[in-house]
Amino acid sequence: MKKMILLVSMLAGVMTFSGCVDDKESASVTAVREAKAAQLSALAALSNAQAANQQALADTENALREAKVAYETAKAAYQQALADKANSDAQAAAAMAQQQMAAAQNEIQRLANELEQMAIRHKIAMLDLQTKYETALKNADDESQALLGGLYTAYQTAATNLLDAQQEIARQKIGLAKLQAGLVDSEEAKQLMINKENRKIASAEQTIAEWKAKLEVFEAQKAPEEAKAELVTEKAALSQLAQDKAKALEAADKASEEMNDARSDIYDQKYRGLARDVTGVKYGNFIDEEGNPTGEAFGDFIYLQGCEENALGKPVEATVNTYWFKTTDDKGNTTYTAVMNRMIQKTVTKTETTAPGVESTNTYEAYPTYYYQLNAEGVKAYIAAIKANVEKNEGKALEDAQKALAAQQKVVADLEKAEIKDEVAIEEAKSMLPGLQTNVNTAQAALDKANAQVAAIQAAFDTMAAEAANWTATVEAYNAASEAYCDAQFVCEKAKDAYGLQNAKVYALEAVVRGNVIVDGGVNMTFDQAIESAEQQIANAIDTISDAKQEIANIEIAEDDQLKALAIERLEAGIAIAEAEIPALEKIVADTKAALDAATAAQAE
Repeated sequence: MKKMILLVSMLAGVMTFSGCVDDKESASVTAVREAKAAQLSALAALSNAQAANQQALADTENALREAKVAYETAKAAYQQALADKANSDAQAAAAMAQQQMAAAQNEIQRLANELEQMAIRHKIAMLDLQTKYETALKNADDESQALLGGLYTAYQTAATNLLDAQQEIARQKIGLAKLQAGLVDSEEAKQLMINKENRKIASAEQTIAEWKAKLEVFEAQKAPEEAKAELVTEKAALSQLAQDKAKALEAADKASEEMNDARSDIYDQKYRGLARDVTGVKYGNFIDEEGNPTGEAFGDFIYLQGCEENALGKPVEATVNTYWFKTTDDKGNTTYTAVMNRMIQKTVTKTETTAPGVESTNTYEAYPTYYYQLNAEGVKAYIAAIKANVEKNEGKALEDAQKALAAQQKVVADLEKAEIKDEVAIEEAKSMLPGLQTNVNTAQAALDKANAQVAAIQAAFDTMAAEAANWTATVEAYNAASEAYCDAQFVCEKAKDAYGLQNAKVYALEAVVRGNVIVDGGVNMTFDQAIESAEQQIANAIDTISDAKQEIANIEIAEDDQLKALAIERLEAGIAIAEAEIPALEKIVADTKAALDAATAAQAE
């Protein structure tokens, strides 16, 4: 009982005492508490953004997997249809499969576009979150700023390395899908491999520049107070470069959106739709009122062929991007005639100095669009050929049906004129007339339908000719937008490199102020160890450059017919290696995050 009374008395005393004082915390305590809350909020936002981006990458990979399956399924159906020549529906099936293959190709290309835009927007978000964290850190004392700033930099670097690796894997998988889906020819496959090696060189050169900047600070052995004063100036410079980087990222994002809009304008053009119609299912076969193939086709209708996708054999004169048809005369001579060319936007490559004493080659690829361009003489020859084809088949069928009807009508007339009429024979002869008339009507309907189809193809080409100027202007606008996007990407890369170089200086100066260097996983390192590590990192980067240059030399001498297979082999190997490295990168992120969380929690106590 005494214990209970004592406890009640103590609580009463506390309550009485609490009511007698000012319960407001001091301004300094409030500032510290709010600073810690801001730090924790910024860290949580960064972690959430990382998770969201990883989910977006996973969604992209799933969509890519589905697009690849759709392409392979359509390709198998197409090849089966070509092989099944005896099947009257084979032509319709082949044309439909071609359309499905094209749709899958477009989806793969769209995913490539989306991946690049996703990467830019994530970098914008990361830069914004970094700024918020640094702002939240300003209210902390100098020692806390140095410690938490270093740990945050280690965490952010690890998280960025992981994200870059994941995005590079996604980029390589899309490149592989494009190769496997026939979106890349041999020359492009060669450029694809060279571009990848050039990216390695550019990255390694930037790595060398950043480690040399750190090495210079580590070797100077400045006093902490001197380093602290210099850190103020270098951080101000870093802040300005962060703004420049943010502006460059925003400009790249805007350029990407404008390029996408220009690409959408191409898809909206009548010309493009008609180009696909005349090379695909719509005008290659009869269609119903809803535009679906009925399974019927002209007797031996002359299809426009893409030279890599045909059952007739590749003509020597045809280029890889030509739609053509062939005709064979009575003597067996075959003529190939180009009706429409399909050109693709080129790759844009620039070389500029991205850091002091560092020359890097960065290559950015404008997303290709098919630029269909008519060959007027080829169109004229094609229309003449399909008209002749209709006359030869449907026209001849009607003529034969009419002759058969006329012959039977003559038989009936002759029987009726005979002096001695054979009524049984007359009735029997007459009984055949309705069937023969039906044959005529059917043949006439087939001819009308075929002529209507020819007229529709003629109208399509006529409309394309009328729309040609507008189409060309739209494609040129897209080409300009895609090159502007490449330019914006390069400016963005330069801004990122400049920021990275300055950030390396700040990182090293923060280490001097702290008295140690924080490396992967939040591990502390002495300056002698840091100098040795920096020298090793530089040596590794030099080896990477040497290997990449040798790889480019090997690619340059590879035979054209080996390039696609070589590109696929290299991409598959690269993806396997990169995926095997992901767990180690994830562990570094987890370790650096844990170290930062622990330090933040300790500061808050």
